[in-house]
Amino acid sequence: MFTADDFGMSPSLNNAVALAHCFGVLRNASLMPAGSSFAHAIALSRQFPTLCLGVHLTLIQGRAVLPPGRIPHLVDSRGHFPTDPIQTGWRYFYDTGLRAEIQRELRAQIEAVLNVGVRAWFLNGHLNLHLHPSLTPLVVDLAKEYGIPALRLSKEDWRATLALAPDGPLPKVAQGIIFTILSRRARRLAERRGLVVNDHLFGLTHDGRMTEDYLLRLVPRLQPGLTEIYCHPALEVDPALRGAAPAYRRREEFRALVSPRLLQALTERDITVTDFKKVAQAR
Repeated sequence: MFTADDFGMSPSLNNAVALAHCFGVLRNASLMPAGSSFAHAIALSRQFPTLCLGVHLTLIQGRAVLPPGRIPHLVDSRGHFPTDPIQTGWRYFYDTGLRAEIQRELRAQIEAVLNVGVRAWFLNGHLNLHLHPSLTPLVVDLAKEYGIPALRLSKEDWRATLALAPDGPLPKVAQGIIFTILSRRARRLAERRGLVVNDHLFGLTHDGRMTEDYLLRLVPRLQPGLTEIYCHPALEVDPALRGAAPAYRRREEFRALVSPRLLQALTERDITVTDFKKVAQAR
């Protein structure tokens, strides 16, 4: 199962999502409600009703949906969230007074998607912050409240990732272990509320580098169960995308998603390409 995150961040990314869905293996896209090209993403999605859409909840490195006056302790005067993941993570953990504003903003982001007539099938978070110990219960409750049937778990087999891409081993191991622990707790909460969750994931510790070569070497290592592979494709790297993640190999990720070799490799191993909607409806 292939997902593109940040749908709505830029026209270049949006167009890559549309083409990768039409001509490749992409089946899911995570909408960023406060993205500067959110309206463009919605307009595109109406042309492709088979594209399964979810909400990419954002509480870091992005803009809020609500005005700053409604969430004054979460954003700056321009409505921007903090950018430092470690400092922000600790703040969300210790400052329990933020919970009401966080819930208000997350609710607004979900409603921004639903109010334009989109059926949301899954939730995840920018930088996977939806798995933060203080945030996961809120996210799970909101999924249940709004009838959103699935949640991303970021449990990556970091040993497989290291075997395929041995660069930066310490951060990959640390990230892999931390998110495995967080995903274990989130799975219990999600399954208790009847939500669909993925069994495996790739794209966390090697983010922005889901190239054709990497994916072709990954396919033989895929395990039974529901695997989500997420990426950030684009046709061109415009200023918005460069500012968000300058090291991401977005054009290579797009080429991977439309690669006939990748589709052939999946077919040869009898791996079904699916989406969260089909999985949820099959239950």
